[in-house]
Amino acid sequence: MLPFLKPRPKVPATASGERVYAIGDIHGEYELLRKLLERIASHWEASDQSATDVRLLFLGDIIDRGPASKQCLRFITQLSSLNGVTCLKGNHEDLLLRSMAGDSDAQSIWLQNGGDATLASYGIALPRSDEDSFDFGERVKAAIPRKHVAMLEAAPTHAQSGGYFFAHAGVRPGTALNRQDDFDLFFIREEFTGSTAWHGAVVVHGHSVVDEVDMRDNRIAIDTGAYRTGKLSCICLDGTSRQILTVRR
Repeated sequence: MLPFLKPRPKVPATASGERVYAIGDIHGEYELLRKLLERIASHWEASDQSATDVRLLFLGDIIDRGPASKQCLRFITQLSSLNGVTCLKGNHEDLLLRSMAGDSDAQSIWLQNGGDATLASYGIALPRSDEDSFDFGERVKAAIPRKHVAMLEAAPTHAQSGGYFFAHAGVRPGTALNRQDDFDLFFIREEFTGSTAWHGAVVVHGHSVVDEVDMRDNRIAIDTGAYRTGKLSCICLDGTSRQILTVRR
């Protein structure tokens, strides 16, 4: 065994006394977000409530593609001020931040992958023919409330609870969890999803769309393609227990 990889537990568990509600890619689907949070609240009320710490963890990609990125970002910015609520950074948040900094390559990728929907939700016009990448970036940044931008800038790239590691896209197989590159945490796909390697923890991720929450020995995929399928999913992890919560339009 490589020295940086922890042995695989027979049954992974969260940190002692901790329950985690991890939510997949929202992509501007505000009504689904509200419906899922109501479902989570009902689930908590109906449970034994023995967990001493409850975490609400968004796995990134809260913006783009869907019709209500502004509402999603505003709502999650407000939630993030509460104890136990964390929003990880996804590739779409990374592209938005780099676009605001004037990165022309990021702007091109972002606008081809749903960034135009975020612009529309904030009432921001598309790039003009007489506008360079820095001017466009400044215009976008000026139109988005500073609180929203600050939340995205401060968003962590990953989180952990006991035998679970949370990241938007996944991890690079064979690389220690504490040495992962941000690009992989935001963007990796087949190299991760096609691997059966043990990563040192069970990786809970979004980014790569699945029909239903997909639980493997080394990873759990929870992005059920909300903007396309109308399904938004969450996994509740409490000790060794796992429960799937999904809402539909």
